[in-house]
Amino acid sequence: MKKHGKQASSGYSEQRRSKEIGAIDLWRDTPVNFSLGGVGLFFRRNWLTILVTWALVSALCFGASLFLFKKYSATAVLLVDPRTAKVTRGGGVISNIGGDAIAIESLVQATKTDGFLGALVDDLDLTKDPAFAGKGDTPEKVRLATIEKLGAKLNIARRGTTYVIDVTVSTSSGEESARIANAVARKILSEQASLRSGASANTAREIESRLEELRGRVSRAEEAAAQLKARLKVTAAGQGSTLLERRVYELNTQFVAAGAHTAEARARYELLRKAGANAGESLPPAAQSSIFSALRAEYARLSRQSADQATVLGPRHPEVVSLNAQMADVRRQITAEMARMLSTAKTDFLEAQQREAELSRQLSDAQSETGELGPQLVKLAELEREAKAERDVYEELLNRQRELLQVKDLDPNDIRIVSTAMPAPKPTPGRMVLAAGSAALGLLTALAYALIREWRQKTLRTASQAQRLGNVEVYGFLPMAAPELDRDDPALVVPDVTPWLTELCAEIAPAGQGEEGTVILVASARRGEGRSTVAVNLAAYLAQGGDRVLLIEADRAAHVKRAPFGLLDVLETGEDLKGALVDQAADGYTLLPYGGRSLDQHSSVGGLMSGMTLRATLKLARQWFDVIVIDGPPALGAPHARFLAAQADHTVFIVEWDKTSSEDADAALERLDLASTAILYNKTDASRLRLYDPEQSRQMTLYGDDMAAAA
Repeated sequence: MKKHGKQASSGYSEQRRSKEIGAIDLWRDTPVNFSLGGVGLFFRRNWLTILVTWALVSALCFGASLFLFKKYSATAVLLVDPRTAKVTRGGGVISNIGGDAIAIESLVQATKTDGFLGALVDDLDLTKDPAFAGKGDTPEKVRLATIEKLGAKLNIARRGTTYVIDVTVSTSSGEESARIANAVARKILSEQASLRSGASANTAREIESRLEELRGRVSRAEEAAAQLKARLKVTAAGQGSTLLERRVYELNTQFVAAGAHTAEARARYELLRKAGANAGESLPPAAQSSIFSALRAEYARLSRQSADQATVLGPRHPEVVSLNAQMADVRRQITAEMARMLSTAKTDFLEAQQREAELSRQLSDAQSETGELGPQLVKLAELEREAKAERDVYEELLNRQRELLQVKDLDPNDIRIVSTAMPAPKPTPGRMVLAAGSAALGLLTALAYALIREWRQKTLRTASQAQRLGNVEVYGFLPMAAPELDRDDPALVVPDVTPWLTELCAEIAPAGQGEEGTVILVASARRGEGRSTVAVNLAAYLAQGGDRVLLIEADRAAHVKRAPFGLLDVLETGEDLKGALVDQAADGYTLLPYGGRSLDQHSSVGGLMSGMTLRATLKLARQWFDVIVIDGPPALGAPHARFLAAQADHTVFIVEWDKTSSEDADAALERLDLASTAILYNKTDASRLRLYDPEQSRQMTLYGDDMAAAA
């Protein structure tokens, strides 16, 4: 046997209260743990339960799914083309949906609304279709129920982040599913097309109502401007100006040019007048005429020639005289040309002055006329601007109306059906999928059932379960021993488990000879857990070691028909303890029976067992014996069990393996309120224990084999 746990330093109730304050242990009453070994043991313990439950649940689920999920699905595929095709320069009032992910998802969500589904129900008359028709007292309720039923069988979803939209319908007929799916796809296209064309048509009609008003306003503005022009006798000269403005501009230009010409003529005249007849070479080229220049050139040639001839021929030579005469004639011509040039310059100057004065007068008159018409021209300009603004708005709206009416059916649709729905040849999901799903559901159900089944099993099987009850010590496991006949009472069957008590006795037996003996209480939660068997074997084993052992029966045995003189009689009458002792020579210990022969009917067993007389009796027994083993009453059935536990030096708490519940053991230990508790498993099935604690089972098996070999 193997010892587990640690010795407690305080009472059990204190330990239990400290545990309640701490964290809750969800697996307090079950051996299940989630380690690799624990999971393996769990499957070893429950493999048959899991297998049977798995098979039953899978078969039931598969059979039910054949009826519940016999659906035929058909899918129509729509594509939202993100590319933009321009048929005209302008566009509609509402553009295509485009490639915006949010817009595509909004389109999908809009098709799931009651408005869209209601229109589809009305178009297809689904309230009369047995596959979709709902139930209700009124036509409106029937329609609402049909919409809800259609929504349950229709699934419109976008494929991931693509531009593809799937329209899937699942019914009990493949042809019906394909028909409805294609109708839904066409409805989506029709809704989008009508949305754009309808918006354009509505806008065109609204523009038409505005055009009539604008047409009148344009006419009135243009008529007012024309009347003012007629009254002012204003004629347009083009480029946004009137004739009067154009005339002022031209007169001003001419006046400036005339002033420049007068100044130039005056300068030329003054230059010629000051130069005189002998100006000659002092005149600038611009002031000279071509004749004057030719005469001066001729005079210069004759002068050079005369000088040359005079040098050669002499000054009186006829040829020299002739050249001088020619020079004098050219000089007269130059003087005459100079006089003519001066007269011409004067005439030009006077004419330029006169023209400048005339242009000045005309410009002054025109400017005066313009000043008088200024305010009226401002008003005319304002009227013309107003008329132009009204005309521009009118023309823009008129052009937009014509454009919308012409292109309302020409704008290409960016949504199209790329794959129509076809009747499905097989139901969805298939039998393999249903079988796999049923098997998975069955496995999960089986595992859950096995877990719940173990959770509901509150019996104690392992040392760790017992230790979770509190800070207690587990001394070991006693097997289910073969029964033997009692020597004194052949009708009593007592199993022999003394060979398994070696380690327990080594822990609780007295260390040496002392003045008082050791009291050992053998307790349990309820009857039938093997408490008396352990007490008898414990007393016999200790007696074999040479100790003086007294076994006290503190609970009435079920097999005793006639009560002997014993413990209760000693406590009731106060007679000598030695008279109640019975020597068990065969086993080596002394027995103090439960007794009760002289017990008065009004006497309280609990009072006797909890009184001072019992304490005195135990004190006397400690002086006569080395070990006193008390076969105590069940803790949950006898109030005086706690008093007996308080008198004991050691308490051995018996737990029947896989029979005693954790609640009973917990309640019994709390009632006993022990400072030091040793739990001993009894009637352990070693073959089953290996499914919960393989190491302890192996030790029990090895110990049993060693004892069999020694025997």
